[in-house]
Amino acid sequence: MLNDLIIGMAGSGGDGIVSAGESLMSASSHEGYYAILTKSFGSQIRGGESSCRLRVATVPVLNPGGALTVAVALNWEDFLRFGGELPTDGETVVIYEQKTGVAPDAVPLKVRPAIAIAVPIEDLAKKTAGTLLAKNNVILGLVAGWFGLGRQAILEGIRRKFGKKGAEVLQGNERAYAAGLAYADEHPVSQARRLAPSVSGKGRRRVTDGNELCAEAALFAGCKFFGGYPITPATEIMQHLQRDIWKHGGSLLQAEDEIAGIAAAVGASFAGQKAMTATSGPGLSLKTEVLGLASGVELPLVVVNVQRGGPSTGLPTKTEQADLFAAAFSAHGDTVRPILAPISVEDMFPITVEAFNIAEEFQTPVIVLSDQEIAQRKDIIDPIDSSHLKIVDRLRPTDQEMQPYLRFRFTDSGISPISHPGMKGGSYLAAGIEHNEHGDPTSNGTMHERMNDKRLNKLNPLKQRRDLFHIEGDPAAPIGVISWGGVAGVALEAVRTAQAQGLPVKLLVPKLLYPVAEEIYQEFFASLESCVVVEQSHQGQLHKIIRMWVDVPKRFTSFAKSGANPFSPAEIVRKIAQLATPPSRLTATATVPKVTVS
Repeated sequence: MLNDLIIGMAGSGGDGIVSAGESLMSASSHEGYYAILTKSFGSQIRGGESSCRLRVATVPVLNPGGALTVAVALNWEDFLRFGGELPTDGETVVIYEQKTGVAPDAVPLKVRPAIAIAVPIEDLAKKTAGTLLAKNNVILGLVAGWFGLGRQAILEGIRRKFGKKGAEVLQGNERAYAAGLAYADEHPVSQARRLAPSVSGKGRRRVTDGNELCAEAALFAGCKFFGGYPITPATEIMQHLQRDIWKHGGSLLQAEDEIAGIAAAVGASFAGQKAMTATSGPGLSLKTEVLGLASGVELPLVVVNVQRGGPSTGLPTKTEQADLFAAAFSAHGDTVRPILAPISVEDMFPITVEAFNIAEEFQTPVIVLSDQEIAQRKDIIDPIDSSHLKIVDRLRPTDQEMQPYLRFRFTDSGISPISHPGMKGGSYLAAGIEHNEHGDPTSNGTMHERMNDKRLNKLNPLKQRRDLFHIEGDPAAPIGVISWGGVAGVALEAVRTAQAQGLPVKLLVPKLLYPVAEEIYQEFFASLESCVVVEQSHQGQLHKIIRMWVDVPKRFTSFAKSGANPFSPAEIVRKIAQLATPPSRLTATATVPKVTVS
């Protein structure tokens, strides 16, 4: 029995591959499993290849996993296009369309799989349902039959999906599913790979994604205005808010462009409302000037940037972590904007709430760096406990502070009480030009220096927020791993596996990426002889930012990949094993200790 099953499927647009994955995800939730479903498409508007991978487990999982337990290929050309997104190895069971004409011992994979099975999927669909559109239900039957994943739950899902399309359509899809089950029963797999029963959780968990949780968290935090423009892969945040923000007394503007979207959000913040916008890399570039305005006039604002592959239009349907430089440094003048990053779908909720809290407390724009995988993959999670989350509102002026009201008053903390239109005596000028305490324009160098000090120094307390860092492992370990965002879940599993194998390693996951918390990094580095930063950006952007601010260990290396090249836990474990090998021995030998990930 397996406690962890990873299924990857690929085909052409219209083959229903993603629909099949969603059906398996729904059945997994119904049966009480934990699961992660990632979907991948070409960047074409219509047609092209599509794939999905589903990791189902009896315990919570942190990432989509490594090599596939089961690979399904409706045609080899589309399957191979996904490369490292659908990795196979010598333990994989491969199911493929018989009409491809490839012999089981000649499947076009780099490593020969454990089992390769040619199945007449198209013929079974045509014979039972009268249409090739039912191929995906044949696949569902094969997977359920061979690997023990919720036979009845999948059937009930098919009935819910097709029940409103008429008896003929429903019965055809039921027959296609039954044909897949029968084929699996008649052709048993020689090596059993069946998923163990779930132990708890039936009917209690939910299926969700990062964009949905981001919208829910914004409403929980008190967001009353969203201004934005559609862009992949962030659009769903606006769509979810459009459905619900009205119920909370808020409003939403789908603006004519990215600039108008953020400008409207800044206006709403000036009017006293918690406000946000959401975008992806190209949109963040367009929003930069207005972000500078929000920093200069010290207005709270949350900007969610769902990263995708770049530069330019880049890889709009693939994940990457290459917008960190843009978030930190695409600012004119001496500007520091807090940057947060969630490490999982579930973490998107508290991180979004924290972004609003920081924006309100410190009167600053805050950027949340999500990514395509966290934003759009589906996770089965336990209900979110929000009872421990606090809500912070901006500092308002007292009656005494209104006599007279100095919007940009110099204070010990650097934070000044903020009024809004309609407050008697609370009017002030919020122009982008430099200003004095009243908000009056000035070009005086001394005043500019003092205002720069005010805007930057007020953020110093953030760097002491240890709750914004996840650290685990022996504090005295000589090997360190740092990772962030969507890749952190892979690093977490890898480090735990390495520790179980006796490798002396510890892990740091920053959820606050900027400003850099020098003391927290220095404490982490104190015991280290070597350290690797694992991230999905070609330049290794966090690795470089840490080097800018912190004295790092001698063996401080970067393990970085471009987008659409996912990490697996196994390869990070191998990297940790390399760091455990003395440099002299590593140079003299061509191999490192063999490691395995269960």
